Amino acid sequence: MASLLESIRDVYRASRKKEDIAWNVYVARPIAAILVALLRPTPLTPNQVTFLGVAIFFVAGAAFIALPGAWGFLVGALLVQFSYLFDCADGQLARLKSMTSEVGSHLDFLMDELKAMILAGSLGIRLWMLDGQAYWLLLATAGVFLVGAATSLTNFVRRPEYAGVEIRPGDSARKRAMPTSLIGKVLWLAEAIARYFVHYPSWILWVALAAFVLPFDAAIVFLALYLGVYLVYLARTTLAILLKLAHPGFYRS
Repeated sequence: MASLLESIRDVYRASRKKEDIAWNVYVARPIAAILVALLRPTPLTPNQVTFLGVAIFFVAGAAFIALPGAWGFLVGALLVQFSYLFDCADGQLARLKSMTSEVGSHLDFLMDELKAMILAGSLGIRLWMLDGQAYWLLLATAGVFLVGAATSLTNFVRRPEYAGVEIRPGDSARKRAMPTSLIGKVLWLAEAIARYFVHYPSWILWVALAAFVLPFDAAIVFLALYLGVYLVYLARTTLAILLKLAHPGFYRS
């Protein structure tokens, strides 16, 4: 047992990112190191691990739709966490096997956004299954649209032709120093909160557990917070693009 724990510890230390969010550092990646230790001797490639994580996420979406009540949401949330372990393991495995690639990083980003669409759509359908109200289907459609539009905008503003620099997948997860001005601190805090809610594996379990003791529907609370952040991001990014590209001075820069 001691040698196994040492092996898992060594895998974690050898494959972790230099800069990462707290949930990954203290929860997800240490657990994923167990999975990586098991997968390392196998012929599975990092990209295949990525696809396995997506397949598990489809099962999570089906669980959200098929299983009602607080327990059903908890099962779905646990499957989301299980899928996320594969999302962490693919990069860790790639670093251990020296199989990292630029296209692999972009694949990981693409699959993350696909899972976000599955999550928004399946929870909207879940709410429709509970009371049959058609506006939940509209919410599911709107949620998938928000995620898809935000993904397209993110890809656009990351283009070096627009940003002026090369921005790789995962750069947004890097820590940013807090500004010195009061307005800068407020904006920095707002962005930090938004990044937290966008990264749903960090908090979806807390919503699932809270639904057992508080009088709310976990799916409604989750979608309100999650899609609310996407809506703000979509509005802010669209406005920034309009101000930059629609201004006549753009052609003189």
